[in-house]
Amino acid sequence: MKTAVFVCIILLSPIGSRAEGLGTLIELGRSQAEIQKQYARETKAFEAVKKAIESCAIKNGMDKVSIRAKYGEPIAIVDDLDGKREDWMYKPSNSSFFSGMRATLVFTADGVLDEAKLEER
Repeated sequence: MKTAVFVCIILLSPIGSRAEGLGTLIELGRSQAEIQKQYARETKAFEAVKKAIESCAIKNGMDKVSIRAKYGEPIAIVDDLDGKREDWMYKPSNSSFFSGMRATLVFTADGVLDEAKLEER
Protein backbone atom coordinates (compact mmCIF):
# COMPACT_ATOMS: atom_id res chain seq x y z
CA MET A 1 0.00 0.00 0.00
CA LYS A 2 2.81 2.43 0.92
CA THR A 3 4.54 1.62 -2.35
CA ALA A 4 1.36 2.34 -4.35
CA VAL A 5 0.92 5.75 -2.64
CA PHE A 6 4.57 6.61 -3.26
CA VAL A 7 4.30 5.64 -6.95
CA CYS A 8 1.12 7.73 -7.34
CA ILE A 9 2.82 10.75 -5.78
CA ILE A 10 5.82 10.42 -8.07
CA LEU A 11 3.63 9.97 -11.16
CA LEU A 12 1.37 12.91 -10.32
CA SER A 13 4.12 15.35 -9.36
CA PRO A 14 5.17 16.24 -12.92
CA ILE A 15 1.51 16.85 -13.81
CA GLY A 16 1.30 19.46 -11.05
CA SER A 17 4.45 21.12 -12.35
CA ARG A 18 3.09 21.13 -15.87
CA ALA A 19 -0.17 22.62 -14.62
CA GLU A 20 1.75 25.46 -12.97
CA GLY A 21 3.65 26.06 -16.18
CA LEU A 22 0.42 25.99 -18.12
CA GLY A 23 -1.04 28.62 -15.79
CA THR A 24 1.98 30.83 -16.43
CA LEU A 25 1.57 30.44 -20.19
CA ILE A 26 -2.14 31.29 -19.96
CA GLU A 27 -1.32 34.41 -17.93
CA LEU A 28 1.35 35.38 -20.46
CA GLY A 29 -1.20 35.00 -23.24
CA ARG A 30 -3.59 37.28 -21.37
CA SER A 31 -0.82 39.83 -20.88
CA GLN A 32 -0.03 39.74 -24.59
CA ALA A 33 -3.72 40.28 -25.36
CA GLU A 34 -3.76 43.34 -23.07
CA ILE A 35 -0.66 44.71 -24.79
CA GLN A 36 -2.37 44.32 -28.17
CA LYS A 37 -5.46 46.13 -26.85
CA GLN A 38 -3.28 48.99 -25.60
CA TYR A 39 -1.55 49.21 -28.99
CA ALA A 40 -4.97 49.39 -30.66
CA ARG A 41 -6.07 52.19 -28.27
CA GLU A 42 -2.85 54.14 -28.95
CA THR A 43 -3.27 53.81 -32.70
CA LYS A 44 -6.97 54.77 -32.55
CA ALA A 45 -6.17 57.90 -30.50
CA PHE A 46 -3.33 58.82 -32.88
CA GLU A 47 -5.56 58.41 -35.95
CA ALA A 48 -8.25 60.60 -34.37
CA VAL A 49 -5.74 63.34 -33.46
CA LYS A 50 -4.09 63.13 -36.90
CA LYS A 51 -7.43 63.48 -38.66
CA ALA A 52 -8.39 66.40 -36.38
CA ILE A 53 -5.10 68.21 -37.06
CA GLU A 54 -5.43 67.69 -40.82
CA SER A 55 -9.03 68.93 -40.85
CA CYS A 56 -8.30 71.82 -38.43
CA ALA A 57 -10.76 70.40 -35.88
CA ILE A 58 -8.02 70.80 -33.27
CA LYS A 59 -7.33 74.52 -33.03
CA ASN A 60 -5.08 76.76 -31.03
CA GLY A 61 -6.85 77.98 -27.91
CA MET A 62 -8.54 74.66 -27.08
CA ASP A 63 -8.01 73.43 -23.54
CA LYS A 64 -6.40 70.19 -22.35
CA VAL A 65 -9.56 68.90 -20.68
CA SER A 66 -11.67 69.02 -23.84
CA ILE A 67 -8.91 67.54 -26.01
CA ARG A 68 -8.32 64.67 -23.57
CA ALA A 69 -12.06 63.99 -23.36
CA LYS A 70 -12.46 63.88 -27.13
CA TYR A 71 -9.22 62.19 -28.26
CA GLY A 72 -8.06 60.20 -25.24
CA GLU A 73 -4.84 60.02 -23.29
CA PRO A 74 -1.56 60.82 -25.01
CA ILE A 75 1.11 58.14 -24.81
CA ALA A 76 3.56 60.63 -23.30
CA ILE A 77 3.44 64.04 -21.66
CA VAL A 78 6.69 66.02 -21.55
CA ASP A 79 7.20 69.31 -19.72
CA ASP A 80 9.83 71.69 -21.01
CA LEU A 81 12.64 72.70 -18.68
CA ASP A 82 11.23 76.10 -17.74
CA GLY A 83 7.71 74.73 -17.12
CA LYS A 84 6.08 77.06 -19.63
CA ARG A 85 4.99 74.41 -22.14
CA GLU A 86 3.77 70.84 -22.09
CA ASP A 87 3.94 68.48 -25.07
CA TRP A 88 1.42 65.69 -25.52
CA MET A 89 2.50 62.94 -27.90
CA TYR A 90 0.33 60.51 -29.80
CA LYS A 91 1.74 57.80 -32.05
CA PRO A 92 0.50 54.66 -33.78
CA SER A 93 1.72 51.34 -32.46
CA ASN A 94 3.97 50.78 -35.49
CA SER A 95 6.00 53.93 -34.68
CA SER A 96 8.55 54.37 -31.93
CA PHE A 97 9.52 57.51 -30.07
CA PHE A 98 12.48 57.82 -32.42
CA SER A 99 11.05 56.93 -35.82
CA GLY A 100 7.74 56.94 -37.64
CA MET A 101 4.72 59.22 -37.45
CA ARG A 102 3.63 61.10 -34.37
CA ALA A 103 1.32 63.94 -33.46
CA THR A 104 2.40 66.51 -30.89
CA LEU A 105 0.08 68.93 -29.13
CA VAL A 106 1.87 71.77 -27.34
CA PHE A 107 0.09 73.48 -24.45
CA THR A 108 0.92 76.67 -22.57
CA ALA A 109 1.34 76.70 -18.79
CA ASP A 110 -2.32 77.75 -18.64
CA GLY A 111 -3.39 74.52 -20.35
CA VAL A 112 -4.28 76.10 -23.68
CA LEU A 113 -3.27 74.56 -26.99
CA ASP A 114 -0.54 76.62 -28.64
CA GLU A 115 0.55 74.30 -31.46
CA ALA A 116 -0.53 71.03 -33.10
CA LYS A 117 1.84 69.27 -35.47
CA LEU A 118 2.35 66.01 -37.32
CA GLU A 119 5.90 64.74 -37.70
CA GLU A 120 7.54 61.92 -39.60
CA ARG A 121 10.87 60.88 -38.12
